[in-house]
Amino acid sequence: MNAHVFQIFHDQPTHSRLDPGFAPLGNTASPKPEWGNYWAIRSFFLSQSINEDELYGFLPSDFGSGTALTAQAVQAFVRDNPGCDVYTFSPLAPDEACYLNVFEQANRHYPGFIELAEAYLREIPLEVDLRALAMDSRSTVYGNCIVAKPSFWQTWFALTEKLFDLCESGNSAFSARLNSLAVCGPEVDLKGLLVERLASLVLALCPDIRVAVFDGAATPRSSSVYQAYEPQMALLDELKAGFSAMDERPPLNNFYALRGAVLEACEGKRLGRARDGFLGTPFVASPDMVYVCFTHVPPPFQFPPHVSMLYLGESQGPGKANLRDLAPEWEPYHSQLGSLVGCFALRNYIVENKLQIRQVGMCQYRKFISTRKLGGAPVDNYPVMDKVSRGTLDMQQMAEAMAPGERDFLLGKPALIGGGYLHQYQDCHHPEDLLRFAAAALELGVLSRQDATPFLAEMVLLPGGIEAGVFPTDFWIRSISSIEAVVKLCLDRYPTKREGYQSRAWGFCAERLGSFLLLRHLVATYGMDHWQAAFVGQLNLLTEEAHATYRGSH
Repeated sequence: MNAHVFQIFHDQPTHSRLDPGFAPLGNTASPKPEWGNYWAIRSFFLSQSINEDELYGFLPSDFGSGTALTAQAVQAFVRDNPGCDVYTFSPLAPDEACYLNVFEQANRHYPGFIELAEAYLREIPLEVDLRALAMDSRSTVYGNCIVAKPSFWQTWFALTEKLFDLCESGNSAFSARLNSLAVCGPEVDLKGLLVERLASLVLALCPDIRVAVFDGAATPRSSSVYQAYEPQMALLDELKAGFSAMDERPPLNNFYALRGAVLEACEGKRLGRARDGFLGTPFVASPDMVYVCFTHVPPPFQFPPHVSMLYLGESQGPGKANLRDLAPEWEPYHSQLGSLVGCFALRNYIVENKLQIRQVGMCQYRKFISTRKLGGAPVDNYPVMDKVSRGTLDMQQMAEAMAPGERDFLLGKPALIGGGYLHQYQDCHHPEDLLRFAAAALELGVLSRQDATPFLAEMVLLPGGIEAGVFPTDFWIRSISSIEAVVKLCLDRYPTKREGYQSRAWGFCAERLGSFLLLRHLVATYGMDHWQAAFVGQLNLLTEEAHATYRGSH
């Protein structure tokens, strides 16, 4: 059987790296470079006649470096395994074994991808449950490293052309979503990620296709640390294959437990969350914002769809965005720090996923900041906050009120503190805690020598500091990272715990430091008089009671 195996190049440097044993396929004159290799494959099928009894492959320019395979090795494998419809040469054994399917693998690295893939399947339409579709080594291939008969390519091309039409129509929000870049860095085109995964989808949905899989043990691992876990990865593949073959499918508990252990051993403690799977996206994110609500109880109210929940304490559970998964080092301190540990978890998520977002928004399960008053009445003992009956708000009102629009910040009304932070703090708490916290901030350079007295004497407090409202991402990441370092130092240096209400001492101190850092930034960037008119909204307490009191850090 003749095998026509092409290797795609985009410019002279990539052309110079091609394997001379493959036929070069140029993509240098593509009018749509955003489609990458797909444009070259598409152009081939639209312009060339093909023989139903022959094989065709379209390998990327980096095929050799990714797989350590030569054209001679590819041709020998095809020759030594006659009679198959498809030959795969996937180079990523850990990615092949350690994820339920290629869509889960993408969603781990590019959160939100699986929801986009599901939306595409609904549009075409094709009924597939991506969250229960197991792909073993037979049906998993990355980077279109595949040589196949036209019967395979025709099915694949039908799916990719529907994607192409959806993207090129340009007349819907879904089209814009398909054409966007992933909000996680490095920048990746979402439709390109989807095109690369459709070959695996065809193989998984068509079990009658005869597939020859090149032995992954002969290709380089993505990381040498996985080499010690080859037996476990082989078992993971067997578990997925057995699951796919069964009519009545039991839960994949053994698969998730084992792959969680492998990923945790190879990539660190936070990958223990792999036991819950990556088949859902923790937080809804767009290039504009990620907005998160911290809760330690089952949410008593439903927030707008753009607000994601981050679960703390006893509210954590499988399938949720949990503190224990995103910041396990901070879980033991939830009772001492409250929602502040949620901020540390959110920071981890943004930094580790390299989210390219303009703003970060935060609220708590009963408190949120709106752009305007919503008809509530001030809380008796905390007049900068209104109590608002949940029954008076509909979802659209809440969504509109929580959106910052063109504002760089969305903040609650500032509270005036008579006598300054230290004077007020000693009336309610243990003053030595704030002094120790300030000393730690000075030691770490979070506060300068010149800031020491102004910090303790500051008479304006922005409620919640940088734990509530909307903030530019760069400012917030920088500030919450500084606060995290100060809190760590204080916990290490002063291990004695306060009792009851006072147990959250470092959280109260962090609120004041966050407020001070925020005030300094606002005044320096926008001027003393401008920032309040531009950015101050209304802090609200959601309640179903006629009257409400507030026991906070005042």
